[in-house]
Amino acid sequence: MSIRTIIADEDNRMKACIRYYLKAYKQIEVIDECDNGMELVDKLLQWQPDLVITEIDLPLLNGLEVMKRCSVQNLNIPFIFLADSEEFAFSAFELGATDYLVKPIKKSRLYKATEKAKRKIAWKNKNKELVSFNNLPVKFSKGMHYIKKEDILFIEKIERKSYIYTTDKVFQTQENIGDLLYQLNDTFLLSHRSYIINLEKVAEVRSSKESFIASFNGVKRGAKISKLKINEVKRRMGIQLKM
Repeated sequence: MSIRTIIADEDNRMKACIRYYLKAYKQIEVIDECDNGMELVDKLLQWQPDLVITEIDLPLLNGLEVMKRCSVQNLNIPFIFLADSEEFAFSAFELGATDYLVKPIKKSRLYKATEKAKRKIAWKNKNKELVSFNNLPVKFSKGMHYIKKEDILFIEKIERKSYIYTTDKVFQTQENIGDLLYQLNDTFLLSHRSYIINLEKVAEVRSSKESFIASFNGVKRGAKISKLKINEVKRRMGIQLKM
């Protein structure tokens, strides 16, 4: 499996360094390079690559904004961010970034990040066919649950476990929330790094301190929506919220 990759950084030396490190990784195919965020958006729409490795503080449009635009276009592409500090790490993971590397970039650390991306891509490809089925297969200690996707309200990640909420039951699994997302259709959204919500089941959205809360009929517990995701929720649900 060839992993078609775009590298973006205004520093040509950094691009050359990443490209050199990736030469040892035979599955990675660098198909294009960019110097700024606007160019990266154009290249993503043109190529629809499997992976993006990008500086987070790009000129014209930063890496976080590029990732948001990908989400608007329904381009589910893993992002590995490169940065000078950890300042934007929380925001990056809130958006669902695969990894966040602080410069100077170590070869071993980049390899670990690309391995994470590789597993995510492989899982996505493996489960493309599953998206068309009505049931979500979920592993648990004694076997498998097959949960009707239309019954799912939201999914919450707590530590190493994921909790799948329906109107009458909560299912617990060790499966990664990102892996579950790949098996769901476009009515589901990663609204926060620890939550997936079913947009068709949201009954109310209200502001709550530094984030927003989605409420659902039939359950008392709500799901968080991060500030970075609220505009996408509004756009996809066609709603107006009081900020």
